[in-house]
Order: sequence, then C-alpha cells, then structure tokens
Amino acid sequence: MTKRKLQMTAFSRFFLFLIIFVPATFFGVSYIKGEDGIQTLKNMMGMETTESPQQSTSNTNSETFVNGEVKRLQDELKEKERRLKDLYQENELLKKQADDAKAELQEVKTQLEKIKKAFN
Repeated sequence: MTKRKLQMTAFSRFFLFLIIFVPATFFGVSYIKGEDGIQTLKNMMGMETTESPQQSTSNTNSETFVNGEVKRLQDELKEKERRLKDLYQENELLKKQADDAKAELQEVKTQLEKIKKAFN
C-alpha cells in the first residue's frame, strides 16, 4: 500500500493558525494588562469564580496609584493657580505702565504744540 501524503487546504491552515494564535494573543494581552487570563476567561464563560488575593493587591495598588495621582493633580492645580495669580498681577502692572506711557505721551504732545506755537 502506498502512503498518502496529507494535504491541507488554505482554509484548514488558516483555521489551525487561528486556533493557536487567538488564545495566545488573548493570554498575552491579559498578561500585559496585569490580569489573570484564565480568571477572565472563566468570568466570560460564566463559570463560578472565587476572589483571588491577587485582586485585593491589585485594588490596593490602584488605590495607591489613584491617591498619588490625586495628590499630583492637586499640586499641579495649586501651581497653576499661583501662576495665574502672578500673570494677573503682571497684567495689571503692564496696564498701569501703558496708561502712564499714554499720559506721558499726551503731555509730550501738548508741550510740542506749545513749542510750535511759540516759534510761529
């Protein structure tokens, strides 16, 4: 008897690729996100779940992260408010200087007019 060579169609190769690639990708992404891929899969399938101690650590880490983020944002807000106050003060100073310069310019114009009248 002759031995037949196993031939695969393009679809069967693609299907085999998906059977291997999709789960590997799912678990890889779960690992990168810091999640338990098997537990996520069980939750999606509706299987009975139990709380893992890793999740409580994750919650503690996220609370610490959130608290740190809140503090950073509060500090940033204080800095922005201080900068805004400084800019308002600088703006008022510049307005005053502009008004003084306008008044001085007006005074110089009137003096110039007086000098022109004196020579005419």
